Amino acid sequence: MTACKAAAEKSPPAQDLPELPYAAELQTALDRALQEGQGKHDLGISAAVLVPGYEPWLGVSGSSQPGVPITADMLFNMGSIAKSLEAALALQLAEEGALDLDRPISDWLPVYPRVDARITVRQLLNHTSGIYNVFEHPDFTWVGPGVDYEKEWPVAEVFERFVGEPYGPPGEVQHYSSSNYLLLTAILEQTTGTPVPGEIGRRFLEPLALDNTFMSMGALPPARFSVAHPWLDVNGDGRLQDYGGVPQTWIASMTHPVLYATPLDMARWMNALYGEKRVLSEDALAQMLAVTESALPDPEGGRYGLGVVDFSKIVGVPVIGHGGSALGYSAAALYLPEKEIALAWSINTGESPPELANELMNNTVDAFSQVLFE
Repeated sequence: MTACKAAAEKSPPAQDLPELPYAAELQTALDRALQEGQGKHDLGISAAVLVPGYEPWLGVSGSSQPGVPITADMLFNMGSIAKSLEAALALQLAEEGALDLDRPISDWLPVYPRVDARITVRQLLNHTSGIYNVFEHPDFTWVGPGVDYEKEWPVAEVFERFVGEPYGPPGEVQHYSSSNYLLLTAILEQTTGTPVPGEIGRRFLEPLALDNTFMSMGALPPARFSVAHPWLDVNGDGRLQDYGGVPQTWIASMTHPVLYATPLDMARWMNALYGEKRVLSEDALAQMLAVTESALPDPEGGRYGLGVVDFSKIVGVPVIGHGGSALGYSAAALYLPEKEIALAWSINTGESPPELANELMNNTVDAFSQVLFE
């Protein structure tokens, strides 16, 4: 397959569909999920749910900034949900014979500090490389006066400064690490000869008409998009500050391309990838969803395929997808295969302080689970 099957199978014209029977319950759940944050900080949340045979449900609650409510067309930084797009690109390239997932990364990359040259591309994809996570390094910080948000970090410097000793030998331990996708990005660009955001746009975003999605190597979305303002506790004083307009070049050069999107577009991506199966062949999708059992599991409880997380043990029903956190944002995009439901949501705070973002994300899972997961 040389491109997303949606290129040849355009979506049918929009039809009049009935409203989701439990739309009111979903809105109540969304409002309830945000209540813990309201009163402390004036934050917002946006969500989308896709159920076959019904019109998409879009829900919003709270504010982008004081006096400006969240609207359904606002983009959020989706963080590591970008990994699902990069993994899909890698699997398409493998099907085309352009990329061998089981070849060592030394076929493409130079030797970097504390990186075993025997690691394979597949081990980068499913976090069994053992490579240390840049975000866990004690010298890494998301915010503060010492952070140069416009800096483009060379890969060698990232590994020299922020990558510690491996968690274990390749294939013997599974530990979530965004450093894996920094190397994957470099390999994908060598393979295609083009920047990853452009290749993903050509293969996925344009054919699937994900028009409210913007991917770049750190550039902020252009003015034609409305973007939810991100909020962070920059000084550690318990007060959130508006961090809108801050470049993302530094974080893209440390991990992977930056992905901005509406929850509706991310729910559509989940549905196209896992529900309608318009992106990958059956074999490629099976590879993506295969969870490694031989490696020692991540101590945080993750079960990782290739750019996908199996949340079933956490939620209690079959659920796959990916979460994301970024500079002032938290997000999730999920698919429930037994119910054929795709959903996504995002909140305009994250990483600093992570406690508030985690509280709001957990509230959202709990609230939605009572309507969708049971």
